[in-house]
Amino acid sequence: MKKLLLALVVAVGALQMSGQENQIKRIPGVGSDPNQSQYTTYERGVWLAAEVLGGYSCHFSGHNMAVAEVDVTVGYRINEFFKLGVGTGVRRYAWQHDLRSGNLAWGMPIFATVRGNLMPGLYRRTVPYYGIEVGGSIKDGFMIRPSVGVRIGEPRQAFTLALSYMGQDIKSYSESREKSYRYTSFVCLRLGYEF
Repeated sequence: MKKLLLALVVAVGALQMSGQENQIKRIPGVGSDPNQSQYTTYERGVWLAAEVLGGYSCHFSGHNMAVAEVDVTVGYRINEFFKLGVGTGVRRYAWQHDLRSGNLAWGMPIFATVRGNLMPGLYRRTVPYYGIEVGGSIKDGFMIRPSVGVRIGEPRQAFTLALSYMGQDIKSYSESREKSYRYTSFVCLRLGYEF
């Protein structure tokens, strides 16, 4: 039994090491990479992103509400560490009757964004990235949304998965049932595709 267990551990270890060796992407020497001369063709240029976002507000007392959103962003990529863009989307609130004034559960965010990789992505398929969106939402007010996530794919075509904090001024009711703005924090998960 011990010999069988030892043989199994050795076989799994050998397979693991073999798989890791096949996954290593070696950095080529100067002039030996056919894509090296084409690197500047995708360093700058227009970029697009489509994303789906879902989240929940963070009130520790009282009512909370959920939010779902679909966004489209277009911008200019200066390099892989810095991209500028503008975006808009459609937002839907759920369980919002005690927090937001009015019966309309829809919103439309409009924002400017800055994004970029946190490390070089030329020889990596998975790269961490950051994003900051600042703008507002029609029927509500000011919005800020920083994000941290991962890009999975090629430098110019990748799926994105991120965790976001969203701060949004919500048009709500005050204690005397008068309309006012209330700053509300949301924790959101977002999934998208960039190219």
